[in-house]
Amino acid sequence: MPIIEVLGTGFFVGNDSALHVITAKHVITDNPLSGDEKYAIVFNNGQSIKILATLHIRVAVDYDIAACRVDRTDFPDAVLLAIGRRDPSLNEDLFSYEYSSTRIERTPGHTHVCFEPYAHKGHIVRSFDSTYPEKVKTASYLTSFPALQGASGAPLIAATLSKKSFAVVGVTVANVEMHLQPAQVVEIHDGNSYRESTSYFLPYGKALARSVVAHCLEGMQVPFTYAEDLEAAAENRRWWRRLWSYALVAVRRFRAVMASCRISP
Repeated sequence: MPIIEVLGTGFFVGNDSALHVITAKHVITDNPLSGDEKYAIVFNNGQSIKILATLHIRVAVDYDIAACRVDRTDFPDAVLLAIGRRDPSLNEDLFSYEYSSTRIERTPGHTHVCFEPYAHKGHIVRSFDSTYPEKVKTASYLTSFPALQGASGAPLIAATLSKKSFAVVGVTVANVEMHLQPAQVVEIHDGNSYRESTSYFLPYGKALARSVVAHCLEGMQVPFTYAEDLEAAAENRRWWRRLWSYALVAVRRFRAVMASCRISP
C-alpha cells in the first residue's frame, strides 16, 4: 500500500473490545479522497511499521475532532490513552508527541517514508474560548510550542493531580501567530531618510481543551476512560489486596495460636 501523503497525528482510546484513533477532523475533511485512495493508520511500535486502511470514520459536527475505528487485534501493541477530568494550569508541564517531521522521499521506481516523531515539552500560554474557525464557542488552549503541518491530532498530555499517571488534556488542531506581541523587533536606521523595521513572531500551537474532546467522544459514542477513574479503580484494587493479605495473616496467626495451645492427652 503506497503512501501518498502524511496527513496528521493521532492517538488510541477505547477498551478491550473497541479501539479508535483520535485525530483532528480537518485531517480528514481537508483531504478528500480520489479514485481508489483510502485513509490509513500508520502504526510504529519502535521495531516495525504497520499500515492498515480505515473505513469507519466519525467526525464531530461542531468541533475539529474525528475518530477512526480500528480492529483491536490489528494493534496488539497499542497503548490506550485516558482523558483527564481537569484543565491544566498555565505553569503546568505539558508533553506532546507528533509526526510533523515525517517526510516522503521519492526516487525513480521507489518511495521511502521516513517516520520521525517530534516530542515537545512546554506549557499553556493562554486558555480561551475560540470562535474562529469554529462556529460555536470552543474551549481552547495556546501552547508554548508550535503545531507544524502534520502535528494536527496530536495529544496534549499532562500529569494527573495525584501525579500517579498521565492524561490527555487537549488535542492539537492548528498553528497560531500572535501579531500583537512580536518576539523580536529589529530596526535598521540610515540617517533620517531610511528606516527598516522587521518583526519576528513566535508561533503557538492551538489545542482543543479536554472538555471539548470528551464531549465529542461521547457524542460520537466512542468509548474512552478517564485517567482519574483508572486511578481510583487501581487504588480500590490495592485496598482489597491489602485487606485480603491482612485477612490471610490473621488466619495464619490464629492457626498458629491454636497449634500452640494443643496438649497431649
